Amino acid sequence: MLDVTAVRAYIDKRRGRRQSNKVLHGHPSPIFWLDRDVSIPDVMARRRADASVRKRINLYVGTPYCLPTEPDRCGFCLFPTEVYRDRRQLERYLDYLRREGELFRPHLGGSELASIYFGGGTSNLYRADQYAVLMDIVRGLFDVPAAIEVTLEGIPQTFSHEKLAAMKACGINRISMGVQQLDDDMIRVSGRHQTSAQVYRTIESCRALGLPLSVDLIFGWPNQTTEGMLRDLTALVDAGVTHLTHYELNVAGRTDFARHRRHELPSTELNLEMYRTGRDFLLSRGFAQATPYDFEHAGTLPSTYLYEELFRRPFQDVGGQLLGHDAWGWGFAGVSFFFGSPRTPGWAYLNQVRVDDYFRDLDAGRFPVMRGFHYSEADLRLHLLFQELQGLSVDRRRYASLFGRDVREEHRAVWDALAELEWAAVDDDLIAIQGDGAFYLPLIQDALAHDRLESMRRKRAPASSAPPWAGALTGDTTTPVATAGVAAARAS
Repeated sequence: MLDVTAVRAYIDKRRGRRQSNKVLHGHPSPIFWLDRDVSIPDVMARRRADASVRKRINLYVGTPYCLPTEPDRCGFCLFPTEVYRDRRQLERYLDYLRREGELFRPHLGGSELASIYFGGGTSNLYRADQYAVLMDIVRGLFDVPAAIEVTLEGIPQTFSHEKLAAMKACGINRISMGVQQLDDDMIRVSGRHQTSAQVYRTIESCRALGLPLSVDLIFGWPNQTTEGMLRDLTALVDAGVTHLTHYELNVAGRTDFARHRRHELPSTELNLEMYRTGRDFLLSRGFAQATPYDFEHAGTLPSTYLYEELFRRPFQDVGGQLLGHDAWGWGFAGVSFFFGSPRTPGWAYLNQVRVDDYFRDLDAGRFPVMRGFHYSEADLRLHLLFQELQGLSVDRRRYASLFGRDVREEHRAVWDALAELEWAAVDDDLIAIQGDGAFYLPLIQDALAHDRLESMRRKRAPASSAPPWAGALTGDTTTPVATAGVAAARAS
């Protein structure tokens, strides 16, 4: 897109469409992660050989299982999961986590950790005594500093005071709870079996144990109203929750909502109204906006939320030395980013998204990698730009120090169009997303990457031959979609 007029036309044509949340993967979409021959030894050898960047690990450990719901997968979830039936599944899975860890021991054993996140699926399905086992598996491969941030996410009905106490005792020091809805009618729509009493019980237990807690809520449900959404937000703020992730429902693929309830979904205009109302309410109650979806209560937050912050800014300048934060996804459907350096980019790859395939690879002594993507310099710049934009601003000087380019000049037409819309403000130091720009951030990201993605699409095989799992990884409705996507934070 060469000029502001073309960018405005692109945005105006698409601003009424439903969006996909691209927080987790950045650029490019995993529909382009098509390399079947990712050599983990080669990726790791390159990582060790690059002396220009000191490396740390942002560790994600996934658990694949979710409680059964009707409709399946809560009606809307695109993440890879397996239906939980009995505890033997978890015991078997823990054994396979150990096996994968052993394969990586020569490459990552003893590496410096920056943060740990236990996600899903549903990572609070384990028995209380199994959290020490889970932490011991991690400690068997890494030295875990006493002060490191260790987060575990889960759903309200499978938390208990006993489990939370066991988590704290073994070193887990932050909880993320996927509430999604407090309204009973909305809960029934998704087939989940939680109650609001379970939500408040978990909040009280976390408070009593001194465990920092973040809560996820989704807006944009079938037949949801702005008033109903605001009741849920008010209830959680009044309950003392100090970090809320309030994000728009993604509806895509072959999910029940996409096939059978799309006509009941709020329009994009109503979703925008919900976003504005929720944002303004939270700001009025003393919260600060950290990302398009994350709101933190100013002055009271006892946790750094480091895992998310390091995803947004994986390269840091510490005392004049570049410190890089790779992300290793350990387990079923884990997503890994071994970035290399700004001048010599590395890889992203995805583990097997069917648990039987994950087990089969490990039984054969193979790394359980499904597909991957080798970054070019241009693609790494876009990925890091996407991630930094999640923090609602881009540091121009920092970008220039990493890449030797002015991000303002590199995407001038897009920034000028956003300034006209009052979605962004540009000065000598920062490009700041403002107003409705935060709601439309996925559209902004699409505009920034438009030319590069068009080039990649021309080189890619026709959509009809795209891998069946690809669209599920981002909720991209232009490609065939499996019934699952990428296991990552906020999957529950």
